[in-house]
Parts: sequence; structure tokens; C-alpha cells
Amino acid sequence: MLVIVIISTFMGLFAYKRYIPVFGISAVLENKLENDSVLLDLRDYQTSYNKPIKGSINIPFAYLKRYYKEIPNKKILILASDTIEKNLAIRFLLRRGFSISGFMILNRKWG
Repeated sequence: MLVIVIISTFMGLFAYKRYIPVFGISAVLENKLENDSVLLDLRDYQTSYNKPIKGSINIPFAYLKRYYKEIPNKKILILASDTIEKNLAIRFLLRRGFSISGFMILNRKWG
């Protein structure tokens, strides 16, 4: 019984970090971008090279733990390829003391 409780607790924590959005951080439309925000592009290098975003800092999510110190200490606008990447990056950056102004999901496929 104790093993089941422990396993379900870890599974719940895993699902929470990945799938539950961060409270207070909302999506931003392209025409509502703040000029003082740093654009942090979390997409992988191949995607960001083929579809670059002018003025953004490209640090793929897989390298974020290694290179987060290169991000200026300003408000950050997250540019991510999916919601899981967005949720994990926002939680990571908030724990490191960064201020997140919002996010944009790029490469979303509709239909």
C-alpha cells in the first residue's frame, strides 16, 4: 500500500510539472509584445535556424540549465515549440529568480 502511495505521488508531481500551466503567466499575442522584454527562444537549433525570430536569444530547452546565466536580468518572454517545454522552462526560470512576462507557442499545428 505504501509503495502505491509513493509511486502515485511521484507520478502526480511529474504530471504537474509538465502539464499544469504556471499560474499568472499568460499567452501574449505578437502585436502585444513589450519592448523591454527579452525574447527567449527555447526551440531547438534546427527549428530556430529555419524560422528565426529577430532579436531573440536562442537557448534550446535542453541547454537551459547550462546556459541560463547568459540571459539578461530583465522580463522574459518565452518562445516555445510546445506547452510542455513552456511549462518546464517557466518553472525553472522562476526558481532561478527571473521575471516572466508571458509566452508564445510557436510551431503549433492546427487541425
